[in-house]
Amino acid sequence: MKNFSLLLLVLTTSVVLAVADIPRPRGVPLFKASLYAPRSDNSWVCLDGTKTIRYTQLNDDYCDCADGSDEPGTSACVNGQFNCENIGYRAEDLRSSLVNDGVCDCCDGSDEWADGAVHCENTCLELGRIEEEKKRSLADLHERGSAKRAEFIARGKQMRAERETRRKVLEQRRSEQEAVKAEKEELKRNAEAAEAEALELFREQQREKDAAAAEEARSQDDSQTTRYEAEAAFVKYDANKDGFVEITELMVDMTLDRDRNGIVTVEEAKYFLDERDRIDLDSFYVLSWPRIKPIKMLAEGIFKPPMQEGEEPEQNEPSNKEEVPDQETEEESENEGAYGEEDLYEDEEGEGEADVGVGTVADETHTEPDYDPETKRLIDLANEARNAFSEAEQRVREIDHEIRDIDDHESKDYGPSEAFFALDGECFDYEDREYVYTLCPFERATQKSRHGGPETTLGRYEQWISDGDKKYEKQKYAQGAACWNGPQRSTITEFKCGLENRITSVTEPSRCEYNYIFETPAACDGAATHDTRQRDEL
Repeated sequence: MKNFSLLLLVLTTSVVLAVADIPRPRGVPLFKASLYAPRSDNSWVCLDGTKTIRYTQLNDDYCDCADGSDEPGTSACVNGQFNCENIGYRAEDLRSSLVNDGVCDCCDGSDEWADGAVHCENTCLELGRIEEEKKRSLADLHERGSAKRAEFIARGKQMRAERETRRKVLEQRRSEQEAVKAEKEELKRNAEAAEAEALELFREQQREKDAAAAEEARSQDDSQTTRYEAEAAFVKYDANKDGFVEITELMVDMTLDRDRNGIVTVEEAKYFLDERDRIDLDSFYVLSWPRIKPIKMLAEGIFKPPMQEGEEPEQNEPSNKEEVPDQETEEESENEGAYGEEDLYEDEEGEGEADVGVGTVADETHTEPDYDPETKRLIDLANEARNAFSEAEQRVREIDHEIRDIDDHESKDYGPSEAFFALDGECFDYEDREYVYTLCPFERATQKSRHGGPETTLGRYEQWISDGDKKYEKQKYAQGAACWNGPQRSTITEFKCGLENRITSVTEPSRCEYNYIFETPAACDGAATHDTRQRDEL
Protein backbone atom coordinates (compact mmCIF):
# COMPACT_ATOMS: atom_id res chain seq x y z
CA MET A 1 0.00 0.00 0.00
CA LYS A 2 2.88 2.40 0.78
CA ASN A 3 4.43 1.72 -2.60
CA PHE A 4 1.07 2.40 -4.24
CA SER A 5 0.68 5.72 -2.37
CA LEU A 6 4.23 6.74 -3.28
CA LEU A 7 3.62 5.92 -6.91
CA LEU A 8 0.36 7.84 -6.87
CA LEU A 9 2.12 10.85 -5.26
CA VAL A 10 4.84 10.86 -7.93
CA LEU A 11 2.23 10.58 -10.66
CA THR A 12 0.18 13.37 -9.11
CA THR A 13 3.21 15.65 -8.82
CA SER A 14 4.06 15.07 -12.47
CA VAL A 15 0.51 15.90 -13.49
CA VAL A 16 0.50 19.04 -11.36
CA LEU A 17 3.73 20.24 -12.95
CA ALA A 18 2.39 19.46 -16.42
CA VAL A 19 -0.83 21.30 -15.73
CA ALA A 20 0.95 24.22 -14.22
CA ASP A 21 2.83 24.74 -17.47
CA ILE A 22 -0.42 25.72 -19.21
CA PRO A 23 -1.44 29.26 -18.10
CA ARG A 24 -5.17 29.91 -17.62
CA PRO A 25 -7.40 31.90 -15.26
CA ARG A 26 -8.42 30.39 -11.92
CA GLY A 27 -11.41 28.07 -12.19
CA VAL A 28 -10.90 27.24 -15.85
CA PRO A 29 -10.55 23.51 -16.68
CA LEU A 30 -7.56 22.41 -18.67
CA PHE A 31 -9.57 21.52 -21.78
CA LYS A 32 -10.86 25.14 -21.94
CA ALA A 33 -7.46 26.78 -21.48
CA SER A 34 -7.17 27.79 -25.15
CA LEU A 35 -10.52 29.65 -24.93
CA TYR A 36 -9.07 31.98 -22.32
CA ALA A 37 -5.90 33.01 -24.21
CA PRO A 38 -5.66 36.86 -24.65
CA ARG A 39 -5.80 38.46 -28.08
CA SER A 40 -2.88 40.44 -29.50
CA ASP A 41 -4.34 43.70 -28.21
CA ASN A 42 -4.69 42.15 -24.75
CA SER A 43 -8.46 41.93 -25.09
CA TRP A 44 -10.76 38.96 -24.63
CA VAL A 45 -14.18 38.05 -26.09
CA CYS A 46 -16.92 36.58 -23.88
CA LEU A 47 -17.54 32.91 -24.74
CA ASP A 48 -21.04 33.72 -26.02
CA GLY A 49 -19.41 36.21 -28.43
CA THR A 50 -21.61 39.13 -27.37
CA LYS A 51 -18.97 41.35 -25.78
CA THR A 52 -15.25 42.16 -25.85
CA ILE A 53 -13.50 43.17 -22.63
CA ARG A 54 -9.95 43.81 -21.46
CA TYR A 55 -8.12 40.65 -20.51
CA THR A 56 -7.39 42.14 -17.10
CA GLN A 57 -11.15 42.10 -16.38
CA LEU A 58 -11.17 38.31 -16.06
CA ASN A 59 -11.78 37.24 -12.46
CA ASP A 60 -11.92 40.87 -11.25
CA ASP A 61 -14.95 39.97 -9.13
CA TYR A 62 -17.28 41.90 -11.45
CA CYS A 63 -19.58 40.17 -13.92
CA ASP A 64 -19.02 41.72 -17.38
CA CYS A 65 -20.26 38.91 -19.65
CA ALA A 66 -23.93 37.93 -19.80
CA ASP A 67 -22.97 34.23 -19.77
CA GLY A 68 -20.71 34.70 -16.71
CA SER A 69 -17.70 33.33 -18.59
CA ASP A 70 -15.42 36.20 -17.48
CA GLU A 71 -15.62 35.20 -13.80
CA PRO A 72 -14.78 31.45 -13.68
CA GLY A 73 -12.82 31.86 -10.43
CA THR A 74 -15.11 34.17 -8.42
CA SER A 75 -18.70 34.27 -7.28
CA ALA A 76 -19.48 37.50 -9.12
CA CYS A 77 -21.70 35.88 -11.78
CA VAL A 78 -24.75 33.85 -10.70
CA ASN A 79 -24.50 31.69 -13.83
CA GLY A 80 -20.76 31.14 -13.65
CA GLN A 81 -18.96 27.82 -13.11
CA PHE A 82 -15.83 27.04 -11.12
CA ASN A 83 -13.73 23.99 -11.98
CA CYS A 84 -12.08 22.01 -9.18
CA GLU A 85 -9.00 20.32 -10.62
CA ASN A 86 -8.93 17.81 -7.73
CA ILE A 87 -5.70 16.23 -8.94
CA GLY A 88 -5.53 12.67 -7.67
CA TYR A 89 -9.31 12.33 -7.60
CA ARG A 90 -12.02 13.55 -10.00
CA ALA A 91 -12.31 17.04 -11.51
CA GLU A 92 -15.59 18.70 -10.64
CA ASP A 93 -17.59 21.79 -11.72
CA LEU A 94 -19.28 23.93 -9.05
CA ARG A 95 -21.72 26.79 -9.21
CA SER A 96 -19.65 29.98 -8.88
CA SER A 97 -21.80 31.03 -5.92
CA LEU A 98 -19.99 28.34 -3.86
CA VAL A 99 -16.59 30.00 -4.35
CA ASN A 100 -15.23 31.59 -1.16
CA ASP A 101 -18.41 30.81 0.77
CA GLY A 102 -16.53 29.42 3.75
CA VAL A 103 -17.25 25.78 2.87
CA CYS A 104 -14.69 23.44 1.35
CA ASP A 105 -16.43 22.03 -1.71
CA CYS A 106 -13.37 20.96 -3.74
CA CYS A 107 -11.23 18.18 -2.23
CA ASP A 108 -8.13 20.23 -3.18
CA GLY A 109 -9.57 23.36 -1.43
CA SER A 110 -9.16 25.49 -4.54
CA ASP A 111 -12.67 26.99 -4.19
CA GLU A 112 -11.63 28.81 -0.97
CA TRP A 113 -8.68 30.84 -2.20
CA ALA A 114 -9.38 34.37 -0.94
CA ASP A 115 -7.26 35.96 1.77
CA GLY A 116 -8.68 35.19 5.16
CA ALA A 117 -10.83 32.39 3.74
CA VAL A 118 -11.24 29.10 5.58
CA HIS A 119 -8.30 26.73 5.33
CA CYS A 120 -9.09 23.56 3.40
CA GLU A 121 -7.00 20.43 3.53
CA ASN A 122 -6.30 18.63 0.28
CA THR A 123 -8.05 15.25 0.62
CA CYS A 124 -7.97 14.33 -3.05
CA LEU A 125 -5.26 11.68 -2.69
CA GLU A 126 -7.16 9.91 0.09
CA LEU A 127 -10.43 10.11 -1.81
CA GLY A 128 -8.65 8.86 -4.93
CA ARG A 129 -7.23 5.93 -2.99
CA ILE A 130 -10.65 5.01 -1.57
CA GLU A 131 -12.27 5.26 -4.96
CA GLU A 132 -9.53 3.21 -6.52
CA GLU A 133 -10.05 0.50 -3.91
CA LYS A 134 -13.78 0.48 -4.67
CA LYS A 135 -13.06 0.20 -8.36
CA ARG A 136 -10.61 -2.62 -7.76
CA SER A 137 -13.13 -4.39 -5.55
CA LEU A 138 -15.83 -3.92 -8.18
CA ALA A 139 -13.44 -5.09 -10.89
CA ASP A 140 -12.64 -8.18 -8.84
CA LEU A 141 -16.36 -8.81 -8.35
CA HIS A 142 -16.95 -8.48 -12.07
CA GLU A 143 -14.01 -10.73 -12.83
CA ARG A 144 -15.24 -13.50 -10.56
CA GLY A 145 -18.84 -12.89 -11.58
CA SER A 146 -17.87 -13.03 -15.25
CA ALA A 147 -16.54 -16.54 -14.72
CA LYS A 148 -19.95 -17.58 -13.38
CA ARG A 149 -21.62 -15.60 -16.12
CA ALA A 150 -19.71 -17.69 -18.63
CA GLU A 151 -21.26 -20.76 -16.99
CA PHE A 152 -24.70 -19.12 -17.31
CA ILE A 153 -24.05 -18.43 -20.99
CA ALA A 154 -22.93 -22.00 -21.62
CA ARG A 155 -25.96 -23.34 -19.78
CA GLY A 156 -28.29 -20.94 -21.61
CA LYS A 157 -26.92 -21.95 -25.00
CA GLN A 158 -27.21 -25.60 -24.07
CA MET A 159 -30.81 -25.17 -22.87
CA ARG A 160 -31.73 -23.27 -26.03
CA ALA A 161 -30.16 -25.98 -28.18
CA GLU A 162 -32.03 -28.65 -26.19
CA ARG A 163 -35.29 -26.77 -26.63
CA GLU A 164 -34.73 -26.39 -30.35
CA THR A 165 -34.04 -30.11 -30.61
CA ARG A 166 -37.05 -30.85 -28.44
CA ARG A 167 -39.26 -28.68 -30.66
CA LYS A 168 -38.20 -30.60 -33.76
CA VAL A 169 -38.99 -33.87 -31.98
CA LEU A 170 -42.38 -32.47 -30.92
CA GLU A 171 -43.18 -31.31 -34.45
CA GLN A 172 -42.46 -34.80 -35.78
CA ARG A 173 -44.44 -36.39 -32.96
CA ARG A 174 -47.33 -34.00 -33.55
CA SER A 175 -47.45 -34.95 -37.23
CA GLU A 176 -47.52 -38.63 -36.28
CA GLN A 177 -50.10 -38.05 -33.58
CA GLU A 178 -52.34 -36.09 -35.96
CA ALA A 179 -52.32 -39.12 -38.26
CA VAL A 180 -53.22 -41.36 -35.30
CA LYS A 181 -55.96 -38.91 -34.31
CA ALA A 182 -57.41 -38.94 -37.85
CA GLU A 183 -57.35 -42.75 -37.85
CA LYS A 184 -59.05 -42.91 -34.44
CA GLU A 185 -61.63 -40.40 -35.59
CA GLU A 186 -62.49 -42.54 -38.61
CA LEU A 187 -62.77 -45.64 -36.42
CA LYS A 188 -64.97 -43.70 -34.03
CA ARG A 189 -67.20 -42.51 -36.85
CA ASN A 190 -67.66 -46.05 -38.18
CA ALA A 191 -68.22 -47.50 -34.71
CA GLU A 192 -70.77 -44.83 -33.86
CA ALA A 193 -72.61 -45.46 -37.14
CA ALA A 194 -72.84 -49.18 -36.34
CA GLU A 195 -73.85 -48.33 -32.79
CA ALA A 196 -76.58 -45.96 -33.97
CA GLU A 197 -77.94 -48.56 -36.37
CA ALA A 198 -77.96 -51.24 -33.66
CA LEU A 199 -79.59 -48.89 -31.17
CA GLU A 200 -82.30 -47.95 -33.66
CA LEU A 201 -82.99 -51.62 -34.33
CA PHE A 202 -83.03 -52.32 -30.60
CA ARG A 203 -85.42 -49.41 -29.99
CA GLU A 204 -87.72 -50.63 -32.77
CA GLN A 205 -87.75 -54.11 -31.29
CA GLN A 206 -88.28 -52.63 -27.85
CA ARG A 207 -91.22 -50.59 -29.12
CA GLU A 208 -92.75 -53.76 -30.57
CA LYS A 209 -92.22 -55.60 -27.28
CA ASP A 210 -93.67 -52.71 -25.35
CA ALA A 211 -96.70 -52.60 -27.66
CA ALA A 212 -97.20 -56.35 -27.28
CA ALA A 213 -96.84 -56.11 -23.52
CA ALA A 214 -99.29 -53.23 -23.43
CA GLU A 215 -101.75 -55.18 -25.58
CA GLU A 216 -101.40 -58.17 -23.30
CA ALA A 217 -101.91 -55.97 -20.26
CA ARG A 218 -105.01 -54.45 -21.84
CA SER A 219 -106.28 -57.92 -22.68
CA GLN A 220 -105.74 -59.02 -19.10
CA ASP A 221 -107.47 -55.89 -17.88
CA ASP A 222 -110.42 -56.56 -20.23
CA SER A 223 -110.60 -60.17 -19.06
CA GLN A 224 -110.53 -59.10 -15.46
CA THR A 225 -113.20 -56.49 -16.12
CA THR A 226 -115.35 -59.08 -17.90
CA ARG A 227 -115.02 -61.40 -14.92
CA TYR A 228 -116.12 -58.65 -12.56
CA GLU A 229 -119.08 -57.83 -14.82
CA ALA A 230 -120.08 -61.52 -15.07
CA GLU A 231 -119.92 -61.93 -11.30
CA ALA A 232 -122.02 -58.81 -10.80
CA ALA A 233 -124.60 -60.02 -13.31
CA PHE A 234 -124.65 -63.49 -11.71
CA VAL A 235 -125.35 -62.04 -8.25
CA LYS A 236 -128.10 -59.89 -9.73
CA TYR A 237 -129.77 -62.82 -11.54
CA ASP A 238 -129.41 -65.25 -8.57
CA ALA A 239 -132.49 -63.92 -6.81
CA ASN A 240 -132.80 -66.82 -4.34
CA LYS A 241 -129.06 -66.73 -3.59
CA ASP A 242 -128.67 -70.48 -3.98
CA GLY A 243 -125.50 -70.12 -6.08
CA PHE A 244 -127.21 -70.92 -9.37
CA VAL A 245 -128.96 -68.92 -12.06
CA GLU A 246 -132.11 -70.64 -13.20
CA ILE A 247 -134.50 -70.30 -16.17
CA THR A 248 -137.13 -68.42 -14.20
CA GLU A 249 -134.51 -65.95 -12.89
CA LEU A 250 -133.54 -65.02 -16.44
CA MET A 251 -137.12 -64.73 -17.71
CA VAL A 252 -137.63 -61.56 -15.65
CA ASP A 253 -134.93 -59.65 -17.61
CA MET A 254 -136.75 -58.19 -20.65
CA THR A 255 -133.45 -57.26 -22.30
CA LEU A 256 -133.11 -60.98 -23.05
CA ASP A 257 -136.29 -60.92 -25.20
CA ARG A 258 -134.51 -61.80 -28.40
CA ASP A 259 -137.60 -61.77 -30.68
CA ARG A 260 -138.98 -58.57 -29.10
CA ASN A 261 -142.46 -60.09 -28.47
CA GLY A 262 -142.70 -58.72 -24.95
CA ILE A 263 -141.86 -61.90 -23.02
CA VAL A 264 -138.73 -63.97 -22.38
CA THR A 265 -139.68 -67.52 -23.23
CA VAL A 266 -138.23 -70.67 -21.67
CA GLU A 267 -136.46 -71.37 -24.92
CA GLU A 268 -134.89 -67.92 -24.91
CA ALA A 269 -133.78 -68.31 -21.27
CA LYS A 270 -132.35 -71.79 -21.94
CA TYR A 271 -130.35 -70.33 -24.88
CA PHE A 272 -128.50 -68.08 -22.45
CA LEU A 273 -128.05 -71.05 -20.04
CA ASP A 274 -126.53 -73.17 -22.80
CA GLU A 275 -129.73 -75.25 -22.92
CA ARG A 276 -129.50 -76.08 -19.24
CA ASP A 277 -132.03 -75.59 -16.43
CA ARG A 278 -129.56 -73.81 -14.20
CA ILE A 279 -125.89 -72.89 -14.15
CA ASP A 280 -123.23 -72.02 -11.53
CA LEU A 281 -120.93 -68.99 -11.51
CA ASP A 282 -118.00 -70.52 -13.40
CA SER A 283 -120.23 -71.91 -16.10
CA PHE A 284 -122.16 -68.62 -16.21
CA TYR A 285 -118.85 -66.76 -16.81
CA VAL A 286 -117.75 -69.14 -19.57
CA LEU A 287 -121.06 -70.01 -21.26
CA SER A 288 -123.73 -67.48 -20.38
CA TRP A 289 -122.06 -64.12 -20.03
CA PRO A 290 -120.50 -64.05 -23.54
CA ARG A 291 -124.09 -64.39 -24.87
CA ILE A 292 -125.75 -62.00 -22.40
CA LYS A 293 -123.17 -59.17 -22.51
CA PRO A 294 -123.69 -58.14 -26.18
CA ILE A 295 -127.47 -58.08 -25.64
CA LYS A 296 -126.98 -55.83 -22.55
CA MET A 297 -124.56 -53.51 -24.37
CA LEU A 298 -126.93 -53.27 -27.36
CA ALA A 299 -129.78 -52.32 -25.06
CA GLU A 300 -127.67 -49.68 -23.35
CA GLY A 301 -126.48 -48.28 -26.66
CA ILE A 302 -122.84 -49.10 -25.89
CA PHE A 303 -122.62 -51.69 -28.65
CA LYS A 304 -124.08 -51.65 -32.13
CA PRO A 305 -123.93 -54.65 -34.42
CA PRO A 306 -122.06 -54.19 -37.70
CA MET A 307 -124.10 -52.79 -40.63
CA GLN A 308 -125.05 -54.98 -43.51
CA GLU A 309 -123.66 -54.24 -46.95
CA GLY A 310 -125.48 -51.26 -48.49
CA GLU A 311 -127.06 -50.25 -45.21
CA GLU A 312 -126.70 -46.60 -44.18
CA PRO A 313 -126.85 -45.20 -40.64
CA GLU A 314 -129.98 -43.41 -39.62
CA GLN A 315 -129.68 -39.64 -40.08
CA ASN A 316 -131.37 -38.67 -36.86
CA GLU A 317 -129.62 -41.28 -34.74
CA PRO A 318 -126.62 -39.87 -33.00
CA SER A 319 -123.44 -41.89 -32.99
CA ASN A 320 -122.91 -44.22 -30.12
CA LYS A 321 -119.81 -42.28 -29.14
CA GLU A 322 -121.73 -39.03 -28.88
CA GLU A 323 -124.85 -40.57 -27.35
CA VAL A 324 -123.27 -42.62 -24.61
CA PRO A 325 -119.75 -41.61 -23.53
CA ASP A 326 -117.36 -44.44 -23.01
CA GLN A 327 -116.92 -44.03 -19.29
CA GLU A 328 -114.16 -46.59 -19.16
CA THR A 329 -112.23 -44.74 -21.88
CA GLU A 330 -112.67 -41.38 -20.16
CA GLU A 331 -111.52 -42.79 -16.86
CA GLU A 332 -108.48 -44.28 -18.54
CA SER A 333 -107.71 -40.92 -20.18
CA GLU A 334 -108.06 -39.10 -16.90
CA ASN A 335 -105.89 -41.65 -15.20
CA GLU A 336 -103.32 -41.43 -17.97
CA GLY A 337 -103.36 -37.62 -17.76
CA ALA A 338 -102.96 -37.63 -14.01
CA TYR A 339 -100.26 -40.26 -14.24
CA GLY A 340 -98.48 -38.29 -16.96
CA GLU A 341 -98.31 -35.11 -14.89
CA GLU A 342 -97.17 -36.97 -11.79
CA ASP A 343 -94.67 -38.89 -13.86
CA LEU A 344 -93.38 -35.65 -15.35
CA TYR A 345 -93.03 -34.16 -11.88
CA GLU A 346 -91.14 -37.22 -10.73
CA ASP A 347 -88.93 -37.04 -13.82
CA GLU A 348 -88.08 -33.42 -13.09
CA GLU A 349 -87.24 -34.34 -9.52
CA GLY A 350 -85.18 -37.20 -10.81
CA GLU A 351 -83.23 -34.83 -13.04
CA GLY A 352 -82.65 -32.53 -10.13
CA GLU A 353 -81.40 -35.43 -8.05
CA ALA A 354 -79.11 -36.70 -10.79
CA ASP A 355 -76.28 -34.55 -9.44
CA VAL A 356 -76.56 -36.01 -5.94
CA GLY A 357 -73.92 -38.63 -6.62
CA VAL A 358 -73.29 -42.30 -7.14
CA GLY A 359 -75.62 -44.71 -5.41
CA THR A 360 -78.62 -42.38 -5.08
CA VAL A 361 -82.20 -43.33 -5.81
CA ALA A 362 -82.05 -41.18 -8.93
CA ASP A 363 -79.19 -43.29 -10.28
CA GLU A 364 -81.02 -46.54 -9.54
CA THR A 365 -84.11 -45.40 -11.45
CA HIS A 366 -82.05 -44.62 -14.58
CA THR A 367 -80.61 -48.05 -15.27
CA GLU A 368 -79.14 -49.04 -18.60
CA PRO A 369 -81.53 -50.89 -20.91
CA ASP A 370 -81.09 -54.63 -21.13
CA TYR A 371 -79.40 -54.67 -24.52
CA ASP A 372 -79.03 -57.85 -26.46
CA PRO A 373 -75.41 -59.18 -26.71
CA GLU A 374 -74.81 -57.92 -30.24
CA THR A 375 -76.05 -54.39 -29.45
CA LYS A 376 -74.01 -54.39 -26.23
CA ARG A 377 -70.93 -55.44 -28.20
CA LEU A 378 -71.37 -52.60 -30.70
CA ILE A 379 -71.93 -50.09 -27.88
CA ASP A 380 -68.74 -51.27 -26.17
CA LEU A 381 -66.82 -50.97 -29.44
CA ALA A 382 -68.14 -47.42 -29.94
CA ASN A 383 -67.18 -46.47 -26.37
CA GLU A 384 -63.68 -47.86 -26.90
CA ALA A 385 -63.39 -45.91 -30.15
CA ARG A 386 -64.54 -42.70 -28.45
CA ASN A 387 -62.06 -43.20 -25.60
CA ALA A 388 -59.24 -43.90 -28.04
CA PHE A 389 -60.08 -40.76 -30.03
CA SER A 390 -60.22 -38.66 -26.83
CA GLU A 391 -56.82 -39.96 -25.79
CA ALA A 392 -55.37 -39.12 -29.22
CA GLU A 393 -56.88 -35.63 -29.01
CA GLN A 394 -55.43 -35.16 -25.51
CA ARG A 395 -51.95 -36.16 -26.68
CA VAL A 396 -52.12 -33.60 -29.53
CA ARG A 397 -53.19 -30.89 -27.05
CA GLU A 398 -50.31 -31.79 -24.72
CA ILE A 399 -47.82 -31.56 -27.59
CA ASP A 400 -49.27 -28.20 -28.69
CA HIS A 401 -49.01 -26.90 -25.11
CA GLU A 402 -45.34 -27.87 -24.88
CA ILE A 403 -44.59 -26.32 -28.29
CA ARG A 404 -46.26 -23.06 -27.21
CA ASP A 405 -44.19 -23.09 -24.01
CA ILE A 406 -40.99 -23.49 -26.02
CA ASP A 407 -42.03 -20.73 -28.43
CA ASP A 408 -42.79 -18.46 -25.47
CA HIS A 409 -39.25 -18.97 -24.16
CA GLU A 410 -37.75 -18.51 -27.63
CA SER A 411 -39.51 -15.16 -28.03
CA LYS A 412 -37.91 -13.68 -24.89
CA ASP A 413 -34.73 -11.61 -24.95
CA TYR A 414 -32.26 -13.22 -22.55
CA GLY A 415 -29.51 -10.67 -23.12
CA PRO A 416 -26.12 -10.99 -24.79
CA SER A 417 -25.16 -14.62 -25.40
CA GLU A 418 -28.29 -15.81 -23.53
CA ALA A 419 -26.66 -14.79 -20.22
CA PHE A 420 -30.01 -14.41 -18.40
CA PHE A 421 -31.53 -17.59 -19.90
CA ALA A 422 -30.81 -19.68 -16.80
CA LEU A 423 -32.93 -17.34 -14.62
CA ASP A 424 -36.15 -18.14 -16.47
CA GLY A 425 -38.19 -20.62 -14.49
CA GLU A 426 -36.49 -19.76 -11.17
CA CYS A 427 -38.03 -17.76 -8.30
CA PHE A 428 -36.33 -15.82 -5.48
CA ASP A 429 -37.66 -14.43 -2.18
CA TYR A 430 -36.83 -11.39 -0.09
CA GLU A 431 -38.28 -10.67 3.36
CA ASP A 432 -38.64 -7.43 5.23
CA ARG A 433 -40.52 -6.76 8.47
CA GLU A 434 -43.95 -7.00 6.87
CA TYR A 435 -43.84 -8.81 3.54
CA VAL A 436 -42.26 -11.60 1.57
CA TYR A 437 -41.42 -10.39 -1.94
CA THR A 438 -40.89 -12.86 -4.77
CA LEU A 439 -39.31 -12.37 -8.17
CA CYS A 440 -39.59 -14.95 -10.93
CA PRO A 441 -37.44 -13.37 -13.68
CA PHE A 442 -39.17 -13.14 -17.06
CA GLU A 443 -42.48 -14.13 -15.41
CA ARG A 444 -43.83 -12.12 -12.46
CA ALA A 445 -43.17 -10.20 -9.23
CA THR A 446 -45.38 -10.79 -6.18
CA GLN A 447 -45.91 -9.73 -2.58
CA LYS A 448 -47.34 -11.66 0.38
CA SER A 449 -47.82 -10.78 4.02
CA ARG A 450 -45.51 -12.63 6.42
CA HIS A 451 -48.57 -13.32 8.56
CA GLY A 452 -50.37 -15.20 5.78
CA GLY A 453 -53.08 -14.24 3.32
CA PRO A 454 -53.29 -14.20 -0.47
CA GLU A 455 -50.42 -13.38 -2.80
CA THR A 456 -50.59 -10.03 -4.60
CA THR A 457 -49.20 -9.70 -8.12
CA LEU A 458 -46.92 -6.68 -8.45
CA GLY A 459 -46.54 -7.10 -12.20
CA ARG A 460 -45.93 -9.55 -15.02
CA TYR A 461 -42.86 -9.45 -17.20
CA GLU A 462 -43.14 -6.99 -20.05
CA GLN A 463 -39.70 -6.03 -21.43
CA TRP A 464 -36.20 -4.64 -20.87
CA ILE A 465 -36.44 -0.86 -20.52
CA SER A 466 -32.84 0.41 -20.68
CA ASP A 467 -31.07 1.56 -23.85
CA GLY A 468 -27.67 1.25 -25.46
CA ASP A 469 -24.90 -0.40 -23.48
CA LYS A 470 -27.15 -0.47 -20.42
CA LYS A 471 -30.08 -2.12 -22.15
CA TYR A 472 -29.93 -5.20 -19.96
CA GLU A 473 -29.86 -3.44 -16.60
CA LYS A 474 -33.59 -2.99 -15.96
CA GLN A 475 -36.80 -4.91 -16.59
CA LYS A 476 -40.38 -3.75 -16.33
CA TYR A 477 -43.16 -5.89 -14.82
CA ALA A 478 -46.61 -4.40 -15.50
CA GLN A 479 -50.34 -5.20 -15.27
CA GLY A 480 -50.22 -6.23 -11.61
CA ALA A 481 -53.13 -6.25 -9.18
CA ALA A 482 -54.95 -2.92 -8.95
CA CYS A 483 -54.38 -0.80 -5.85
CA TRP A 484 -57.39 0.33 -3.85
CA ASN A 485 -58.64 3.43 -5.68
CA GLY A 486 -55.34 3.50 -7.51
CA PRO A 487 -53.49 2.24 -10.59
CA GLN A 488 -52.37 -1.28 -11.34
CA ARG A 489 -49.21 -2.28 -9.54
CA SER A 490 -45.94 -2.34 -11.50
CA THR A 491 -42.32 -3.19 -10.75
CA ILE A 492 -38.91 -2.14 -12.04
CA THR A 493 -36.21 -4.75 -11.48
CA GLU A 494 -32.62 -3.51 -11.62
CA PHE A 495 -29.94 -6.14 -12.23
CA LYS A 496 -26.51 -5.72 -10.66
CA CYS A 497 -23.39 -7.84 -10.70
CA GLY A 498 -23.22 -10.38 -7.87
CA LEU A 499 -21.78 -13.82 -7.24
CA GLU A 500 -25.18 -15.25 -6.30
CA ASN A 501 -28.72 -14.86 -7.59
CA ARG A 502 -30.58 -12.90 -4.90
CA ILE A 503 -32.85 -9.93 -4.21
CA THR A 504 -30.94 -7.40 -2.12
CA SER A 505 -33.66 -4.77 -1.61
CA VAL A 506 -37.28 -3.92 -2.40
CA THR A 507 -38.67 -0.38 -2.15
CA GLU A 508 -41.86 1.41 -3.08
CA PRO A 509 -40.67 4.86 -4.27
CA SER A 510 -44.16 5.76 -5.47
CA ARG A 511 -47.58 4.41 -4.61
CA CYS A 512 -48.11 1.02 -6.22
CA GLU A 513 -44.74 1.26 -8.00
CA TYR A 514 -42.03 -1.08 -6.71
CA ASN A 515 -38.30 -1.30 -7.25
CA TYR A 516 -36.34 -4.56 -6.92
CA ILE A 517 -32.55 -4.73 -6.80
CA PHE A 518 -31.43 -8.16 -7.99
CA GLU A 519 -27.83 -9.39 -7.97
CA THR A 520 -26.78 -12.08 -10.41
CA PRO A 521 -23.60 -13.24 -12.19
CA ALA A 522 -25.53 -12.74 -15.44
CA ALA A 523 -25.14 -8.97 -14.94
CA CYS A 524 -21.35 -9.13 -14.47
CA ASP A 525 -19.46 -7.58 -17.38
CA GLY A 526 -15.76 -8.20 -17.97
CA ALA A 527 -15.44 -4.68 -19.44
CA ALA A 528 -15.17 -3.16 -15.94
CA THR A 529 -12.23 -5.44 -15.15
CA HIS A 530 -10.64 -4.61 -18.49
CA ASP A 531 -10.92 -0.84 -17.91
CA THR A 532 -9.43 -1.11 -14.42
CA ARG A 533 -6.51 -3.18 -15.67
CA GLN A 534 -5.87 -0.60 -18.39
CA ARG A 535 -5.69 2.15 -15.74
CA ASP A 536 -3.36 0.00 -13.65
CA GLU A 537 -1.08 -0.45 -16.64
CA LEU A 538 -1.04 3.31 -17.18
